[in-house]
Amino acid sequence: MARRSESFVSATSVKLLSLVLALAGVTQAMAAENGQQRYSAGIGGSDMTTPLVPGWYVQMPMVAYHASKIKGNDGNAATSAIPGQSIRANTTIKADNRALLPRVTFLDSTRFLGANVGFTAMLPLVQRKATFGASAPSPYGAAPSGIPGVTLDQLLASRAASQNGSEIGIGDFEFAPLLHWEIGDHQAVTFTPTIVLPTGDYKATQRVNPGYGNFVTFRPSVQYAFIGDGWDVGARGVLSFNTRNKDTGYFSGNMFNLDWQLMKFVSDDVRVGLQGYFVRQLTKDTQNLSGFSGAQITALGGPKEIINGNKASVNAAGPAVGWLKNGGEMLLEGKFLKEFDARNRTEGQAFWLTVSKPL
Repeated sequence: MARRSESFVSATSVKLLSLVLALAGVTQAMAAENGQQRYSAGIGGSDMTTPLVPGWYVQMPMVAYHASKIKGNDGNAATSAIPGQSIRANTTIKADNRALLPRVTFLDSTRFLGANVGFTAMLPLVQRKATFGASAPSPYGAAPSGIPGVTLDQLLASRAASQNGSEIGIGDFEFAPLLHWEIGDHQAVTFTPTIVLPTGDYKATQRVNPGYGNFVTFRPSVQYAFIGDGWDVGARGVLSFNTRNKDTGYFSGNMFNLDWQLMKFVSDDVRVGLQGYFVRQLTKDTQNLSGFSGAQITALGGPKEIINGNKASVNAAGPAVGWLKNGGEMLLEGKFLKEFDARNRTEGQAFWLTVSKPL
């Protein structure tokens, strides 16, 4: 077996062109570029079923996301290619994302197509931290790497550690007009066609960034709310369409998100219930490095590994509790969401605390 290991590593000097590893969102892994999408899954909560009347509103969602699992296309622990070899490296991740997502919304009394018109804007402040690891499957780890005195495991671990990062900065600015319809007793629909611009701090050669990349996202959403006698039901469907990242040649596939909530008033001001989300990537990722020099490609870590389009999916659910001060002067909500059944992305959990207030 020792001879087989030596033959394996002597075929080429091991070089990790790409460990397909990344963060989840506010984010959020492997699919989409660096596993991140420009929609914070789970951000929709009791605010979806809070009555909306003409005026100004401010909202401050705060999220802390942690993941120590990264899943592959089959739902098992992810692996990464070692270029030129038939075996794959085992990969690990510890990812922590924290974000403040301040939003300002205005709804006017002017009507268009029967809806009140307005706008909403958000500019996030983001902290992302990730630690990556990689090792060869048994029995290859102790084999020589082609570098004197360095085993294959040591080289893989060093290459993975070079992806580590901890960054804090401004994220990507988003703006949207909105249309809000009251469609009957206790029911409302809101349509928000959002544009997200690449204003965030970003370096193409870094794996960890506050911004998502040099591309634009068009993100229309439709939100439905039923405010009942004790029970409230809300859902927000979101589609994300991305342009190609000019700095990396990477095109992240279209995404679908669904945030949902089911809440019940247990007193005049307090409601409890369940909230969660679904994430499904609808189209495949691609990458086109034509026009990039060899030096640029090397600086980017080579072409990304794309398996079956790197299409991501995940589900999440968890408890929530909200406090509505004096029937609407302020909404304070906390929730814990646990992810499960992830594919091509991280799998973790998130704590959310959201303050919403009309002005």
